[in-house]
Amino acid sequence: MLFKVDHKGHSVSELEKLRFDEEEFYKKYDNCILLQTCNRIEIYFDSNSIENLEDLKNDFKSFDCITDKEAIIHLLRLASGLESMIVGEDQIIGQIKKSYYAAKKFGRSTKYLDTIFLKAIHMGQRARSETNINKGGVSIASAAIELIEKTTGLNNKNILIIGAGEIGTLVAKVLIDKNIKAILVANRTYKRAKLLAEKLKGMAIHFDKLKEALNFSDIIICATGSPHKILDKNILANVKGKKIIVDIANPRDVDDNVRELDNIKLYTIDDLKCVSQENIEKRKREIPLVERIIEEEYPILLKQIEKLSFEDIIIDYKNYIEEIREREVHKALKMIKNRKDPEEVIIKFSEVFAKKILHDFVDFVNKGDMDKNSIKNMIKLLRDNK
Repeated sequence: MLFKVDHKGHSVSELEKLRFDEEEFYKKYDNCILLQTCNRIEIYFDSNSIENLEDLKNDFKSFDCITDKEAIIHLLRLASGLESMIVGEDQIIGQIKKSYYAAKKFGRSTKYLDTIFLKAIHMGQRARSETNINKGGVSIASAAIELIEKTTGLNNKNILIIGAGEIGTLVAKVLIDKNIKAILVANRTYKRAKLLAEKLKGMAIHFDKLKEALNFSDIIICATGSPHKILDKNILANVKGKKIIVDIANPRDVDDNVRELDNIKLYTIDDLKCVSQENIEKRKREIPLVERIIEEEYPILLKQIEKLSFEDIIIDYKNYIEEIREREVHKALKMIKNRKDPEEVIIKFSEVFAKKILHDFVDFVNKGDMDKNSIKNMIKLLRDNK
């Protein structure tokens, strides 16, 4: 059973109000897994362990309630990137793993939830390895890097990132695995520039050294939060060599008059939106392929769940037999202590034990609506294999 709220029906601020403290949540609830991201809050309960459904529904009255197949399919789609705000994004798999391991750490998962979540993680990995659902940058940061790679390439280039805030950090994450000659980071607050530069194994630049950094760089990525322009025609007039400038700041960091300079090629968010939208459309075309994989994986998961259910039946039946055995053994030992003939006691024990099991079985068959031929075939099979 799933209780969920997400970006489709709630704003980020509304989701924030519904968010749980993980440790406190697991103190209150058992047999469940809590998944929280910036765009969703989802709680998966083991339906076999729910004692009072109405109490749960009351606790999560602000949440949508989804059950049975629909809940499982939702998790498989989620892990595959089909339910994300950005189709095919990779982050969700890590978030699902993290949530699952947290529930295990708190001792709140069950073997049913283990099976479903491990299948979902496998499903997400398979979707990304067998389709292009996560290919092509769709965020502004990744689209910026993709555009640069298509136009001029990144290999052995000197790159200057102006701005070490949220957008600059996103750019840095995309650049980490690229083969770049050198990375410089400039920010009005030098401390922030230094922190980001360390992550990139680059060099932090004081803002008053910006002109020197511009001359040194082949590619300049502007990503500040400044309300004013950082670069214009006058600042760049004496910069030597061809430069590519990608302005992904909002509001803009670079004045349009730099386009008048022959050695400057300027790309803005408008250019990047085209790249981003094209990649989104490509990802959307992969959705049917991912849905086909889900259709293949779901029956496999059902068989795993059925096997778990059968294991529970066997355990229950074993416990039932054990209760009868212990009770009759206790009677037999008491008879032996009272000097009854051990041989007679053992024979009596075996007769009573067999009669009790047979009586309960016959009583169950007569009361139930069981197929008699199936029972006959089962007995024949057991006799043949003894």
